Amino acid sequence: MSTMSKIKEYKVKRKDRREYNKRTNKELKELAVGCYRGDVFTSFQVHNSTDLGMVFMPLMMLDPRQRKDMVEDKPHMYYSFMKDAFPTGVNGYPCFGSVAHLNKRDADKFMKYYKEIEAKIDAL
Repeated sequence: MSTMSKIKEYKVKRKDRREYNKRTNKELKELAVGCYRGDVFTSFQVHNSTDLGMVFMPLMMLDPRQRKDMVEDKPHMYYSFMKDAFPTGVNGYPCFGSVAHLNKRDADKFMKYYKEIEAKIDAL
Protein backbone atom coordinates (compact mmCIF):
# COMPACT_ATOMS: atom_id res chain seq x y z
CA MET A 1 0.00 0.00 0.00
CA SER A 2 1.48 3.33 -1.04
CA THR A 3 1.19 6.31 1.16
CA MET A 4 0.39 9.46 -0.68
CA SER A 5 1.07 12.74 0.95
CA LYS A 6 -1.80 15.11 0.98
CA ILE A 7 -1.27 18.42 -0.71
CA LYS A 8 -2.39 21.18 1.51
CA GLU A 9 -4.85 23.44 -0.28
CA TYR A 10 -3.88 27.08 -0.34
CA LYS A 11 -6.40 29.72 -1.27
CA VAL A 12 -5.64 33.32 -1.91
CA LYS A 13 -8.23 35.53 -0.33
CA ARG A 14 -8.95 38.52 -2.45
CA LYS A 15 -8.82 41.73 -0.53
CA ASP A 16 -11.82 43.97 -0.66
CA ARG A 17 -12.07 45.80 -3.91
CA ARG A 18 -10.16 49.02 -3.92
CA GLU A 19 -12.17 52.20 -3.78
CA TYR A 20 -12.14 54.85 -6.49
CA ASN A 21 -9.33 57.29 -5.81
CA LYS A 22 -11.16 60.62 -5.74
CA ARG A 23 -9.05 63.41 -7.24
CA THR A 24 -8.44 66.66 -5.40
CA ASN A 25 -9.52 69.98 -6.90
CA LYS A 26 -5.84 70.81 -7.43
CA GLU A 27 -5.29 67.57 -9.38
CA LEU A 28 -8.37 68.22 -11.52
CA LYS A 29 -7.25 71.80 -12.25
CA GLU A 30 -3.78 70.55 -13.25
CA LEU A 31 -5.39 67.93 -15.47
CA ALA A 32 -7.57 70.59 -17.14
CA VAL A 33 -4.55 72.84 -17.72
CA GLY A 34 -2.63 69.86 -19.15
CA CYS A 35 -5.51 69.05 -21.47
CA TYR A 36 -5.74 72.64 -22.66
CA ARG A 37 -1.99 72.69 -23.34
CA GLY A 38 -2.19 69.40 -25.24
CA ASP A 39 -0.26 67.40 -22.64
CA VAL A 40 -3.27 65.25 -21.72
CA PHE A 41 -5.64 63.41 -24.08
CA THR A 42 -9.13 62.52 -22.87
CA SER A 43 -11.99 60.35 -24.05
CA PHE A 44 -13.98 63.59 -24.48
CA GLN A 45 -11.77 64.24 -27.52
CA VAL A 46 -12.73 60.93 -29.17
CA HIS A 47 -15.79 61.45 -31.38
CA ASN A 48 -16.76 57.80 -31.80
CA SER A 49 -16.94 55.76 -28.57
CA THR A 50 -16.13 52.55 -30.48
CA ASP A 51 -12.60 53.96 -30.97
CA LEU A 52 -11.93 54.16 -27.22
CA GLY A 53 -10.36 50.69 -27.08
CA MET A 54 -8.02 51.55 -29.94
CA VAL A 55 -6.98 54.83 -28.32
CA PHE A 56 -6.71 53.57 -24.75
CA MET A 57 -5.50 50.04 -25.46
CA PRO A 58 -5.56 48.71 -21.87
CA LEU A 59 -9.36 48.96 -22.00
CA MET A 60 -9.35 46.13 -24.56
CA MET A 61 -7.01 43.97 -22.49
CA LEU A 62 -8.80 43.97 -19.13
CA ASP A 63 -9.51 40.57 -17.64
CA PRO A 64 -13.09 40.02 -16.37
CA ARG A 65 -12.21 40.92 -12.76
CA GLN A 66 -10.47 44.14 -13.79
CA ARG A 67 -13.40 45.03 -16.05
CA LYS A 68 -15.83 44.44 -13.17
CA ASP A 69 -13.75 46.60 -10.81
CA MET A 70 -13.59 49.40 -13.37
CA VAL A 71 -17.33 49.26 -14.06
CA GLU A 72 -17.97 49.54 -10.31
CA ASP A 73 -15.96 52.80 -10.33
CA LYS A 74 -18.44 54.09 -12.93
CA PRO A 75 -15.81 55.68 -15.21
CA HIS A 76 -17.04 58.74 -17.06
CA MET A 77 -13.80 60.02 -18.62
CA TYR A 78 -10.63 58.19 -19.59
CA TYR A 79 -7.34 60.02 -20.02
CA SER A 80 -3.65 59.55 -20.59
CA PHE A 81 -0.61 61.77 -20.97
CA MET A 82 0.69 62.55 -24.45
CA LYS A 83 4.25 61.77 -23.34
CA ASP A 84 3.08 58.14 -23.02
CA ALA A 85 1.57 57.94 -26.53
CA PHE A 86 2.86 55.36 -28.99
CA PRO A 87 4.71 56.71 -32.04
CA THR A 88 1.76 55.88 -34.32
CA GLY A 89 -1.97 56.19 -33.83
CA VAL A 90 -5.25 54.94 -35.25
CA ASN A 91 -7.93 56.92 -37.14
CA GLY A 92 -6.09 60.17 -36.44
CA TYR A 93 -6.05 59.59 -32.69
CA PRO A 94 -3.02 58.83 -30.54
CA CYS A 95 -2.70 55.37 -28.94
CA PHE A 96 -1.77 54.78 -25.31
CA GLY A 97 -0.51 51.81 -23.35
CA SER A 98 -1.76 53.35 -20.11
CA VAL A 99 -5.07 54.82 -19.06
CA ALA A 100 -6.65 56.41 -16.00
CA HIS A 101 -10.25 57.39 -15.43
CA LEU A 102 -12.45 59.84 -13.57
CA ASN A 103 -15.91 59.17 -12.23
CA LYS A 104 -18.79 61.44 -13.25
CA ARG A 105 -18.39 63.83 -10.31
CA ASP A 106 -14.66 64.35 -10.94
CA ALA A 107 -15.17 64.50 -14.72
CA ASP A 108 -17.79 67.23 -14.28
CA LYS A 109 -15.37 69.23 -12.11
CA PHE A 110 -12.61 68.69 -14.68
CA MET A 111 -14.89 70.01 -17.43
CA LYS A 112 -15.84 73.03 -15.31
CA TYR A 113 -12.17 73.91 -14.84
CA TYR A 114 -11.46 73.34 -18.54
CA LYS A 115 -14.30 75.65 -19.59
CA GLU A 116 -13.05 78.31 -17.13
CA ILE A 117 -9.64 78.15 -18.80
CA GLU A 118 -11.22 78.49 -22.25
CA ALA A 119 -13.32 81.47 -21.09
CA LYS A 120 -10.27 83.24 -19.64
CA ILE A 121 -8.24 82.70 -22.81
CA ASP A 122 -11.14 83.85 -25.01
CA ALA A 123 -11.48 86.99 -22.88
CA LEU A 124 -7.90 88.07 -23.72
